[in-house]
Order: sequence, then C-alpha cells, then structure tokens
Amino acid sequence: MNTENTPKKILLIDISHMFFRAYYAFPRNLRDENGEPINAIFGVAQILLSAIETHKPDYIFGAKDLGKKTIRSEKMPEYKGHRPEIDDDLRVQIPRVYEMLLSWGMPIYSVENYEADDVIASIANMYDGNPDFKVEILTGDADAFQLISDNISVLKPSKGENIEFTRDVLFEKKGLYPEEIIDFKGMAGDTSDNLKGVAGVGEKGAITFIREYGNLEKIYEAIESGLVKGAKQKKMIAGKEDAYFTRDMARLYKDLQIEEYSLDDGYLNDFTIDVACMYFEQELGSTTLQNRIKAIFNYEEETEETIKNTDAQSELF
Repeated sequence: MNTENTPKKILLIDISHMFFRAYYAFPRNLRDENGEPINAIFGVAQILLSAIETHKPDYIFGAKDLGKKTIRSEKMPEYKGHRPEIDDDLRVQIPRVYEMLLSWGMPIYSVENYEADDVIASIANMYDGNPDFKVEILTGDADAFQLISDNISVLKPSKGENIEFTRDVLFEKKGLYPEEIIDFKGMAGDTSDNLKGVAGVGEKGAITFIREYGNLEKIYEAIESGLVKGAKQKKMIAGKEDAYFTRDMARLYKDLQIEEYSLDDGYLNDFTIDVACMYFEQELGSTTLQNRIKAIFNYEEETEETIKNTDAQSELF
C-alpha cells in the first residue's frame, strides 16, 4: 500500500491485548446463531480493519502470549498474579479470534516462555534504523514505549482512534524518552504487572529523578555523593534492590529467534479476503464485516459475470 520511494510500513499487533480490549469495548450481547458470544471476535476484526484503513500498512504480523508461565514468572512467581481470571465468555472466544485472523492469512507468532511484547520487540528490532521500513506497533501496553525510535512508533488505542507515539510525542505526553521507560518503571513500578518499584516514589517522583539525574545508575551516584538527601534519599536507598529488579523485569527482549518468520508472509496484498469473508458469513453472520473488508482491500468476488468479462477481455489479446 505504500508509494514508490517511501518506506515500506510494517504493522505489528499485540493480539493478546486486542482481544481483551475488544471484549470490554464491544457489546456483551453480541452472539452467533448458536448463542455463543462473539463480541471479542467482532471487536478485534473492527479494530484491525480500522488500523489497516487508517495506517495503510504493507505488511502485518500478530504476536500472542502462550500462557502464564514465562521467563518473568520464573524470576517472580507473583508476576501478574493479582489479575482476575478471564471471563468464561472471553475465554471461549480466544481460539476463535486466532482462527479468524488466520482465515485472513495473517501470520501470528509466539515464543515459548516469552510474552507477545517480546516477540514484537524482536521483530521490530530487525528493522530498527533501517530507512527502508517504518514499523508501527498497535498495543495498549506502555512497555512498548521503550521500543520507539526514528522509524518505530507505537499506536495506542484511545477513544476510537490510535494515538501515534513517536519520540517527541512520548516526551510531550509522558515527560519521558524511550530509553528512560525502564528506569522510570524501576522506580514507579507497574501495578498492571504487579511490579512494586520503589515504595513512596510514584510516577511524578520517578520522572523528577530522571529529569534531574538520568538513569538509575546516575541517580544512585547522586545519592552516594550527597546530592539527594532527606526522605527521597531514604526511600531510594531502601528500594534500591527493588528498583533494579523491576527495571530488569520491564525490559523487553529484542533478540528472540522467531521461527519461520518471513517478511513476505505478512504481505497485505496476499491476504485471503475470500476466506475471511466466508468466515465472517458462516461463523459470525456479519455482512458488515464482509462489506468493510471488501471495501478496504478493493476486493471483487468472482461472480459468473466477472468471469465472463475477464474471459472476454483475454480474447482481445
């Protein structure tokens, strides 16, 4: 979908995040003809079709989590342990979400013992700094902000649109640069992942420390040299071990081997729109999704009339 002499655009999607977002954003009473819930499936389709229509990628890849056991949970058993169990109505839809996306022909990758974020980070890292590519990451997880670079941005869903976080936008909205995200989390923690950080510092305090001194190493150098005193000094000294541990937990892995990954597999023009339309009709009973995907991909079904017209044109040459 790109024009000549412009970078090819790769869209990376955190599918695990998308089906949670879709489940809570779309009406729970959406059901198929068998009475099974389909709001997450329908919602993921709508979210991704909107992203394709708006951002016009040339390639799309998905990433998913394999389960709760990861390299991080091995280091910290209570990692994400406070999260409630998945609703049954969402649980039964998850396999069908992946089934739907595979019907499009979308490659979806995962790596055992790692999270979808790490898979996305590793694919994005393949193209980091390459002027021939622009990578956009669709996710609501703030951990992805650490991946932002000159040619990598994060699309964060918000109120029906995706806010594109570049380096400048991240600083404008969050007061941080990409390389500062993990140091920030080291101090502020991350309640969604059950990472506590340094007790009593908080987000504002963490940003202030970073703006005044830099990363954790420089902050603790300032503490040792007496530049930081009083209650701030005591909190940071007491929480030093937690700060470095949380930073380590928040850092995404960028060097995973993604088996069978191929750029060509994600080429949008090769997506199987006819199969996707069949899925929408048979599994979801949705003409809305059929019409939308056909319009976005300029897809024309092979009716008897179109076949006759094609044959007639071929006879002219």
